[in-house]
Amino acid sequence: MMPKKKKRQKVPDDEHAHLAIRVDGYEAKIGATINHNVFAPQFAWNLDDDDPLFEFVTQLVISGTITYPEERSGASFEITFLASNTGSKDIQSTLKDAQARDEHGVPEYRTYRGRQIPMYKPPKGLGLIDKVRGELSWVAWLRVSPSFVSNSLALLCSGRDLFLALHERRSDRTRWIQSANLQTTNPAEE
Repeated sequence: MMPKKKKRQKVPDDEHAHLAIRVDGYEAKIGATINHNVFAPQFAWNLDDDDPLFEFVTQLVISGTITYPEERSGASFEITFLASNTGSKDIQSTLKDAQARDEHGVPEYRTYRGRQIPMYKPPKGLGLIDKVRGELSWVAWLRVSPSFVSNSLALLCSGRDLFLALHERRSDRTRWIQSANLQTTNPAEE
């Protein structure tokens, strides 16, 4: 009698959710400092001689209430947008930076309809979303460009009702932000 074959566990697909968040308030902070790596280069994680000597940081924290989807409706949500002139090489990445490479570092291509097209290894997301343990509350953060924060502040100061539209991708137990939009229309009605 032959032993039974083990069934392979099916790897679950990523789950996607589109969140609509009514903006209730915001806080902003800007700062300037000397790059701390100039004082203690021995403790620098990713020392890069091309990093700016002076650091300028803008932080925008938007708080709101989730209105969609229904199962998360009523939960509070807080998202931090962080813009900096240092350590933000990831937001200036190009498609070339995301191209898949083989074990020798050579860019990979595949044939599609007789054409060679690049293969990509997409980033996991723009930032992370976490559930606050024991509370009906969520927090998120992502790195953005300084112009994103400036434009967001202009919208926030307009006096209009604003909404955040977030595309969330859940992979394993991690929730990634795939896109974030601050807008004057309710994304749940689009």
